[in-house]
Amino acid sequence: MNKAELTAAVILTLLFLALAGSQVIHFSTANFFPDPGPDLPRIYIKNDGSIEPQTAPIERSGSLYRLTDNLILYTIEIQRDDIILDGSDYVIQGNASWMGTAPRSNDAGNNGIIIADRDNITITGLNIERFTTGVRISNSSHIAIVGNLFNNETANFDAPIGIAITESSLVLIENNNFTNIHGSAIFCKGTNNTIRRNNLSNAAASVDGSVHLEGSSNTVSDNKIESWFPIVLDKADSNTVARNNISGSAYQSYGGSEGIALFSQCSNNMIFGNNITGFAGQAIRTVFSCSNNTFYGNYLADNGFAVVLQEGATNNRFYGNTFAADSCNVSIYDVESNFWDNGTLGNYWGDYTGADGNGDGIGDSPHKLDGFKWDTDVGGFVSSPAGQDNYPLMAPYDFEHETVILPKAELFLAVLVAVSIGVAIAAAGLLLYNRRRRKEAMQT
Repeated sequence: MNKAELTAAVILTLLFLALAGSQVIHFSTANFFPDPGPDLPRIYIKNDGSIEPQTAPIERSGSLYRLTDNLILYTIEIQRDDIILDGSDYVIQGNASWMGTAPRSNDAGNNGIIIADRDNITITGLNIERFTTGVRISNSSHIAIVGNLFNNETANFDAPIGIAITESSLVLIENNNFTNIHGSAIFCKGTNNTIRRNNLSNAAASVDGSVHLEGSSNTVSDNKIESWFPIVLDKADSNTVARNNISGSAYQSYGGSEGIALFSQCSNNMIFGNNITGFAGQAIRTVFSCSNNTFYGNYLADNGFAVVLQEGATNNRFYGNTFAADSCNVSIYDVESNFWDNGTLGNYWGDYTGADGNGDGIGDSPHKLDGFKWDTDVGGFVSSPAGQDNYPLMAPYDFEHETVILPKAELFLAVLVAVSIGVAIAAAGLLLYNRRRRKEAMQT
């Protein structure tokens, strides 16, 4: 290999590592929800396509497996790729008395469906009831859970899970109904997974959240969620949470309720177009070194606090949001360097009293925010300036019909990626050109 070829190869390698590295997730070596064992008798869809036992009420037609009756006190374990399991609206039911306080303890193997190390599987048309975990997915990809009903029918808090996803990618959770699940309806740890158009009702999840997200490049969008803690991101990077209708009105008596919470090292997430109402606690909470997240075009009303930032939450940006008159409280504790506009567009504040002399829809004076800092002299928090919105809006932002301008940092990242791809293509062309010239030289 000559010098030009070597240079081109090095450029290609470095660019590939740089671009691919943004998608890498380092998972724990332990399975977060280990399969506790076959305490419920299992029905197997075997790798060769057969069904065991043969008396199970499942009929096969090629890659389609269809239930022909209800399944009570059984677990289905799928050991074959490239199949569809159609429940035909039948029920698969576990043992509610085994739920205990799982998955953290006493998980007695009360699982509905187990998918491990599999690819290209669809689960649809099932009514999944009374399991500690309705569907377990681990180390798998291209899995679709579409059009099912999950109902745990238990009043125990922090107990069952509808769908548990670990170390998996390209999983689609769509158009499912989750009712009476008092743990996480969906616990997702992985990359490039999509959770959309689901309906979660009577879902009194604890701090883990009705939808719990870990990992990167996942999307949670267009869901309707009525819960105590609807959406929680934890150690989550570069995810999208968009256009969800989130309500906590049924849990106003629980003072600690939160709409969207970012815990522990969440960065570069996009939170936009969500409707967040009715939380006695706060609509949005960002804590424990969560930085560089963007919140735009969200509607917040009837909440105890609109936004709470604390414990290292820095460089987060808020713009195009509507803070209704009854939801303008922003609490900022011991943090600085958060931004309340994108350089041209701020937020609508229901308690803003400034004027708009030129009629451009933007207030003539900034909207200032006060926060709290710990004062050792007084032994407590004292009021302190915590930033300002330089472009406060005079009317709620019309997210549905306006073009949202991304911050300069995000535009720069997009340009950088585009330039990197262009350089990679050029380097590849150079490599091919030099190989062709070398071959011609050898022939002559």
